[in-house]
Amino acid sequence: MNFETKHLIRWGIPGWTYLGLISIYFYIKESALNNAFSLEQIPFVPITAIFFGSGIIVGYLIHQLSMLFGFVILNKWDKYFEREFNFDQIIMTDEKRGNEIQRIYSYRLGNVHALRALFFSLVIALLTITILCFVMYFSIKVFCFICIIFLLAVMTFINFRYFHENLHFFMRKVEEDHSENDQS
Repeated sequence: MNFETKHLIRWGIPGWTYLGLISIYFYIKESALNNAFSLEQIPFVPITAIFFGSGIIVGYLIHQLSMLFGFVILNKWDKYFEREFNFDQIIMTDEKRGNEIQRIYSYRLGNVHALRALFFSLVIALLTITILCFVMYFSIKVFCFICIIFLLAVMTFINFRYFHENLHFFMRKVEEDHSENDQS
């Protein structure tokens, strides 16, 4: 299997986001309940290595969940696969602009997938922290933290929708342009 750094970062960001937000919740909880708690008690290098390594694994799982719920279930597969196949045909047969179309398409599709995974990460963190509030600890600081996560999730969803619509607009325009060129 060939792992590129961009894939590790793409999978890591949702995982690091989730783990970071959960860690902040526990930091708020511990600092409120135990005044003796400090970050100096945590061994930096091992915790950092565990955080980064497990963040990639958790992020990959979040990415897969986002693909399942945000893509696989919501799309009509036959229609989607047909459109993808036709779009790939346009890219492969357009000798002048094929590489440029592929580059733009890949960039926009990557942004759609990344933002959807980040949105899912924020939502899962929001749900986890809300459950922890009922089970473990709740305070006004935690409530403010939940509000911040909620706002980040809303902003991320809006950005996801923007990039999603932008991708489909781009695909539509390329398909229209290709149809016009075939007719002339």
